[in-house]
Amino acid sequence: MTAAAAPNPASKPQDRRHRRTMRTHAAIEAAALRLFAEQGFAHTTVEQIAEAADIAPRTFFRHFPSKDAVLFGEPALDAERMREVLASRPASEHPMRSLAAALLDAAERAELDRAQHLMRAELLDSPQDAGDYEMYLIKQRSVQDMADLVAERSGTGTDDPRTVAWSIVLMSCFGSAMHSWLVCTDGTPLREILAQVLDETAGGLAQAADVVGSAIKDAG
Repeated sequence: MTAAAAPNPASKPQDRRHRRTMRTHAAIEAAALRLFAEQGFAHTTVEQIAEAADIAPRTFFRHFPSKDAVLFGEPALDAERMREVLASRPASEHPMRSLAAALLDAAERAELDRAQHLMRAELLDSPQDAGDYEMYLIKQRSVQDMADLVAERSGTGTDDPRTVAWSIVLMSCFGSAMHSWLVCTDGTPLREILAQVLDETAGGLAQAADVVGSAIKDAG
């Protein structure tokens, strides 16, 4: 009979520290978003956020590099999570299928935090708090991050036009699904909206490819 492995006494303190860290992170985020909504992003300081979250300002910076990171999210963390999901997918799988799995994971995580996503969306719709140019940069960075991950996974160069095209298509589908999910009031899950957008986009792309392919054949 095999003896059961003895529990690691060091794991419990580590688990407690991790839970405490995550609670503090969430408290900072909630306090910041509440203040952004009440008094505007530009008029909210890190010191005010720290006071509302009952922490020291230096603790804020252990969790977020700036107040912008609270509002816009942390692309590095999102990219790392996406990298983990892509790494778990079969090597023979088409990159778009792998990316779809990563976006499904993102959708399921977003479902758990709908209220804060709604607050972010409202703040980002406010011209005095976040302009079109900033949003353009964020979207471009997300697409580029995704294209880099595809290139890394598939071994293609970052200048391969397919990696950027696949990333733009899927990020656009995800963005459209997110917008629909945030404005709808019937409780439809984000993953279902995403599936519908992807399905209809795939059908349209197939027809678009057929048009171009037929034109090439006729020209030949």
